[in-house]
Order: sequence, then C-alpha cells, then structure tokens
Amino acid sequence: MIWAGFVILALLVVLALLWPVLRGRALAATRADYDLMVFEDQLKELDRDLERGVLTADEAGAARLEIQRRVLAVKKQAEQKIHSASPAWRAAVTAGVLIIVPALALGIYLPIGTPMMPGGTAAKRAELAADQSQESDRLIAQLESHMRANPDDPDGWTLLARSYRTLRRYDDAADAYRQLARLAPSGDVYANLGEVLAAASGGVIAADAHDALMNALEVDRNEPRARFYLGLEQSQLGNNEAAIAIWRDLTADAPADAPWLDLVTTQMAQTAQRAGIMPVSVEPRHPLEMDLAQASAAASPVAPSGISPENMEMIRGMVSGLAARLESEPDDYDGWMMLGRSYTVLDNVDGALGAYEKAMALKPAEIDPKMQYANLMITQTDLDAPGPLPAPLTQTMNDVLKLSPYQPDALFISGLADAKEGDAAAARAKWERALNEQPQTSPLRAEINRRIEALD
Repeated sequence: MIWAGFVILALLVVLALLWPVLRGRALAATRADYDLMVFEDQLKELDRDLERGVLTADEAGAARLEIQRRVLAVKKQAEQKIHSASPAWRAAVTAGVLIIVPALALGIYLPIGTPMMPGGTAAKRAELAADQSQESDRLIAQLESHMRANPDDPDGWTLLARSYRTLRRYDDAADAYRQLARLAPSGDVYANLGEVLAAASGGVIAADAHDALMNALEVDRNEPRARFYLGLEQSQLGNNEAAIAIWRDLTADAPADAPWLDLVTTQMAQTAQRAGIMPVSVEPRHPLEMDLAQASAAASPVAPSGISPENMEMIRGMVSGLAARLESEPDDYDGWMMLGRSYTVLDNVDGALGAYEKAMALKPAEIDPKMQYANLMITQTDLDAPGPLPAPLTQTMNDVLKLSPYQPDALFISGLADAKEGDAAAARAKWERALNEQPQTSPLRAEINRRIEALD
C-alpha cells in the first residue's frame, strides 16, 4: 500500500516539474510575479527582524539593497525569458524528467529513507548540523591560532571579527575589532566596534560603545552608522531633541538611494512622536559639534544603568514582549540570547541566567551562550571565598573547554576550581596554557600570574 502512495507522489512531482514546460509562454510572466511576491515578503520579514533586533541597521540595509537589486533584475529579465520552446526541446525535457526524477528519488531514498529505519533521515539531519557546527568551531580555532602567531595581520583580525559577529560572539568580536583598530584604524572599524559593543549590551549604547563611535567620527566625520547610533544613544538617555538634531543632520547629507535612510527617518519619526517634538523645529547638528556629555547631564534623571526612566520603561516593555513571545516560540535560539542580554542590561540576573540556559539547551555546541552564562555567574561569585566554586559555573567552563580547549577564561576558572579542590598541578597546567593565549597587556594574564605564585 505504501508503494502505491509513493508512485502517486512521484507522479505528482513529475507533473509539477513538467507543468512549466507544458504551459509554455505564460510561465515566464507568472514566474516573475511569483519572484516579486517572494522579494516583497522578504522585505517585510527584514523589517520584522530589524524591529526584533535580530539584524543590525547595517546588516538590514545591506540585505535590503540586495533584495532591491534582485527585484530590478527580475523585472528586467522577465520579458527576455518569455518565449516558446521548440517541440523537440519540450519532448527532450519531458522524457528526461520522466526517467531521471523517479530514478534519482529512488537512489536517494534507498540508502537513507528505508522504512525499516524509522527516524533515520531526522537523525542524519541532526548529525549533519552537529558536523557543520564542529567544522565552524574548527575553522574558528584555526583562525584564532593563526592570529596568535600573527598578531599584526589586519586581514586576519578582520576575518576573525566578522566570524565572531556572525556567530553572535559579540565580546570576542569587540576584542578583534580593537586589535584591528590598533593596526588599521578607520571610521568603518570603529563603527563596527561600536555596533558589536551595543549588541553585547542588548542594544544599549554604553560608555565603551560611545567612545568607539566618537572615534569613528574623528577618523571619518561622515560615517553614517556612528552618527545613527550616537543619535540612538541620546534617545536612550532621554535627550530626544539632541537625537533628532543628529538624525536630521544625517538625513540631510544622505544620498537619496542610501539603504539605511528609511531606518533613520522611521526612528526619528518614532522618537519625535513619543517626545511630542516636530522634527522640522529642531536644528540639524553633527555629533562632533555637540557637547553630548553636557546634553546627557541636562536630560531627565537617569537610572543606574545610564538610561532615563522613560526609556527604561519602554525597554522593559519590549523585553516583556520578547519574553512572552518566547513562551510560545521556545525554539528561538537568537531570541533567548537577546533576552539574556536584555535582562543583563536590566540587572535581572536570574532572568538572564535562565535565558542563557534555554539557549545552551537549544545549541549545546555553541560557546557564546555558555560564556555569557559563565561571565554573569562570575559577577555574582566571590572567587576568593573559601570553598569550591558554584558547580554550574565549573561545569559550564568545563563544557566550554570540551568545545574550545584553549579558551583562556574557561582555563582560568577551571584551573581555579582545581586549585580550590587541592589539585595544584592541574591548576598550574591550565593556567600556564591560558597564559599562552593572552597578550602581554591582558589583565587576565596578571591575575593568572598572581595565582600561580600563590601555588608555590
């Protein structure tokens, strides 16, 4: 009975593949319409990802530009592709589909889809995903090893920073961009540094991100991302008029086809509406021409985290909405990571730890959630207190070492756990290995040396 179902399914697939050939001339226009619908949906999804914080403004702008390019290409080629194929060509395609598709399907099914092996295909997919993750970790490890041997290679730091950023290892990406800024400072490098620092803080423009963005403008006065994020910083601080002034200055200089223009104007309109300000009543000003520190001091009283009560309430509402969505979409890894960072900014330690635990469970081969979880636990732990370290902290760092044996922070904590348990030899071995991974100026290096001396 099952084979009859397979035959019917194969016939339906073959018919679906032959239908464009049989329809002839009308298909090209239909295909173009379909492609345009897909691109329209992609643009809408891009807007949703931007609102959720999954994409940065720069990434969203680049993606939007690429989609728009494809739209133009489809429109241009649609007429060129509308033609009738020759009868001989149609006959050849029909025969090829009738013979090749069933044979290919059977050839794929027999080795991996046998009914006697239930769940085999899903297992293969899981195994493939795990292999891909391990391959990614291996390539990152190779690049990290290359940079330890060649610390003055700007191309290597660029590639490593982008790789970390793609994996959402924002703290590591920031360190790589700092190295790149040391070797080849540019507005683009400092703007990237500011972006990843903001991402690591859940979207909040903290002092380190502010400094990076200002450095970007000192090198390149027209760097658009730096100007946008400095405006966003002022909005977060409650300096809405200063934010609008920065964004008005940015949009005044923007080319009409700038991919980020819609984002800036939308953000400016939302801020103006929330603050009850007419944008045209605000004089455009460049951030370098403003005393942003003074503007911040003149704003409404701020919370300890540096965010005004008005904007803190807005952020809490956004975080609550994200948490509620994740209750119904518990498999959203990126969502849990974002929630963890957001809770960290709001000083909700328990909430952040819980979010990172969810992320670790979804992707056990990812290092970033483990490091975020461990770093947060470290802030809550007196490392010099007598007795063992918290078991979850030690276990998490040991799990990191299984994935990345030379991760210096994990080596330090794991070595400290060994020392507290009386295993000085194991502690020394891990700490000495960690020293090899640290630059001479690293604060961690000094801390490790201090503890090695204490072992003697």
